[in-house]
Amino acid sequence: MQLVPAMILACMIALPALAQDAPAPPSDADAKARVDAYNAAAKEKSEDAKQTAIGAMADCPHTSVIGLLAKILVGDTDDCRIAAAKALGRMKNDANAAKALHGGLAPNEQKSSVLSACFTAIGEVNHPSSVGVCKDWVNHRLGSRDGEDLPGVDEAVDALGGLKWKLSVEALIDLWHKNKVVGRDPASKFREKVRKHCAQALSRLLGEKLGNQDAWDDWWKDNKGKFNDDLSAK
Repeated sequence: MQLVPAMILACMIALPALAQDAPAPPSDADAKARVDAYNAAAKEKSEDAKQTAIGAMADCPHTSVIGLLAKILVGDTDDCRIAAAKALGRMKNDANAAKALHGGLAPNEQKSSVLSACFTAIGEVNHPSSVGVCKDWVNHRLGSRDGEDLPGVDEAVDALGGLKWKLSVEALIDLWHKNKVVGRDPASKFREKVRKHCAQALSRLLGEKLGNQDAWDDWWKDNKGKFNDDLSAK
């Protein structure tokens, strides 16, 4: 008869431990402290202090913090912009963090190191809204001009390899099709590089190494029904 009370006691002890596994949402006071730390560093014009303050925002996915990081991403020094991208990248699955990174792409198109940091962070956040953004980035640039001077195209394809969604697989296969060389294409070498990045991204997502586009088409047709939307196995 003592077994039931003992089991109840064990459950009561386990519940707080389980609750600790899920991090509490950041408080307004915590967010304000981090925003104030950056503003103070900016007022003192201390680059090191600013970067330290930006790094401290990474584990505080509060709307006011993300809003500040979004502003830093388009209006501070390159090093601070990169730090802001990295901080946003640590906010896993956060729609607002993904949106902030999306907003930082076009303003940093000519800043290769910042642009690369943004796409890397987009893959790390892993929000489904980023799939269309990355795909459109590639499509618009390849559709507007040919050649190798296409900022962020490879990085956008690589980011798709970090976005663990069926939508991402579909986007990569579609991009691969659109970069197929027909006849004499002056951008054939560049398009070949894009296709190579598509193959690498697909392998990263699905753990398969296939030789060509037809093989990927056939494999995905046969296997896509085995995956949930987030690429977990059914």
